[in-house]
Amino acid sequence: MRDKARGLRARPYASGSDVAKLNTQGVRGVLGVLLADGCLVRSRTPTKERITAAMHGGESERSFLEEKAEEIRRWVPTTARITPYRTQQRESGRSTTVLRFRFTSDKLLLIYNLLYPCGEREITSPALEILDARAAAWLWAEGARPFMDQGILLRRVGQTEGEARIVSSWLESLTGAASTAMYPRLKAGRSTGSPRLLFGPEQATRLREALRPHAPSSRAHLFAPDWQ
Repeated sequence: MRDKARGLRARPYASGSDVAKLNTQGVRGVLGVLLADGCLVRSRTPTKERITAAMHGGESERSFLEEKAEEIRRWVPTTARITPYRTQQRESGRSTTVLRFRFTSDKLLLIYNLLYPCGEREITSPALEILDARAAAWLWAEGARPFMDQGILLRRVGQTEGEARIVSSWLESLTGAASTAMYPRLKAGRSTGSPRLLFGPEQATRLREALRPHAPSSRAHLFAPDWQ
C-alpha cells in the first residue's frame, strides 16, 4: 500500500494561483486540530484538487467538537455544521448516535501532504516542527486518560513505535515533560492497538502547567493541577 502511495505522490499537486493556500497561522491552526482527530480524503477534477475532512465524536463530546469546528472555521471558510448519524445496528440490535463535522476545501492540500506524506496517515517530524503549544493542548485534550495511580496515558500519538517516539520528543521540547512509550501487546502475531505515551505524575503536572494557557475551554479540567 505504501509503495502504491509513493507512486501517487510523484504526481504533484497544482501550485501557484491554482491552489487556495492557508497562511502560516492557518496551517498551524488547522493542522493542530486535525493532528489527533480527523480523516482526510483527496479528490480530483480535471481542473482542481479538493480535500474532504471529517471529525467525529459522541453525544457527550459535542462541546469539544463544536470548539474544534470553530477553530477550523477561523481559517477555512465553510458552512458545514455538526450533524448526527446512527451507526449500523449491531447483533444486539442496538446502534449508536455519532456526531460528525465534515467539510470540503481546496485550502487543505498542504495539510493533507503533511498528514499523509506517502498517501497514508502518519505523524512526522516536518509536520510537528510547524506546530506549537496550542496543537499540543488539542492533542492532550483529545487523548489524555488517567492510568491507575501511575500517571496519565496519552493516546492518539500515531500507529507505530516511531510515531510515538517523535510525538514524545516533540512534547518534551515544548513542555519539558518526559514520557515513556507503551506498546500494545501482540496477539497471534498482530498488534492489539496503537501505542500510548505514559506521563508519570510529576511529568504530567509539568505538561499540564505548560499547556494550561492553551487549553480548549470545553476540556479545561484535563489541565487542572489535581486532575488524574
